[in-house]
Amino acid sequence: MGLEISGKKTGAYYESLLLITTLTWSMSFIWSKTVTNTGMDSGVYLFLRYTLAFLLLLPFSAKKFRRMTARQFKTGVMMGCIVFGGMIFQTCGIALTTPSNSSFITTAYVVIAPFTTWLLMKKKPQKHIYAAVGLCLVGIYILNMKPGEIISLNLGNALTLLGAVGWAFQLTYTSVAGEYMDPILLSALNFGVTGLGGLLYSAVSGGLASITAQQLSGAWQAIVLAAVFPTIVANVIQVYAQHNVDANKAAVIYTLEAVFATFISVLMGFESWSLSVIAGGGIIFCAVLVAQLGGRRKNV
Repeated sequence: MGLEISGKKTGAYYESLLLITTLTWSMSFIWSKTVTNTGMDSGVYLFLRYTLAFLLLLPFSAKKFRRMTARQFKTGVMMGCIVFGGMIFQTCGIALTTPSNSSFITTAYVVIAPFTTWLLMKKKPQKHIYAAVGLCLVGIYILNMKPGEIISLNLGNALTLLGAVGWAFQLTYTSVAGEYMDPILLSALNFGVTGLGGLLYSAVSGGLASITAQQLSGAWQAIVLAAVFPTIVANVIQVYAQHNVDANKAAVIYTLEAVFATFISVLMGFESWSLSVIAGGGIIFCAVLVAQLGGRRKNV
């Protein structure tokens, strides 16, 4: 059975688009790591990445800006503030904690998302979603944590957890905004506000004044790739598709980012296959199946 029936787009069609979004996000791991290795300030990185994304999208959104309503403007600004908050907490937190802790704690947004959905959309999650979320967390733990390692809530972990709260709100707010916002307009507003946030942050932190030509030389290719693919392409697809997918189910699909990132890391030679990779990835795929199929019997 195809993804479209008689010209009508099915739920599987939109869920497939979210899988593409997730795959694109996972590719940003290499590019963000390249930028970080240059010593570039987190605020400068966000400023350059999101401002470039805004400028690249501007030719496609200029007419939409002229027809923009006050409600759409407020929604775009709010989305940009949420994204900036999630990004800056995450990038600052990872400097003070281990990558494995950061990855695991960031994934907590799939646990928080049902509650932000309940808060913003008054939609109580079905019980099978909690089972799927639990499976996802077990899978992510196996993928990222070392045996016997315990997460302690130091400053870096606390900042990362705040970032996860931001991503949970972004996930839910995208479902709300997608009902009445043009994807390109919302993305452009989001990018502009996030880029401005990075500029202000880096100006206050001193990162903007201390940027070097060597940092720019080492980071510019990664910044361009990050601006085009995980920022523009993935964000536009997410806004277009997500409001047609249950927000809690979308959260579980997004956890596949860790699985895709692991595959890319192995293919790029950053790590090798292991039992933990196979077991953790398998559990996450099972969680996605639970989220996809767990509630269908009630809907028949």
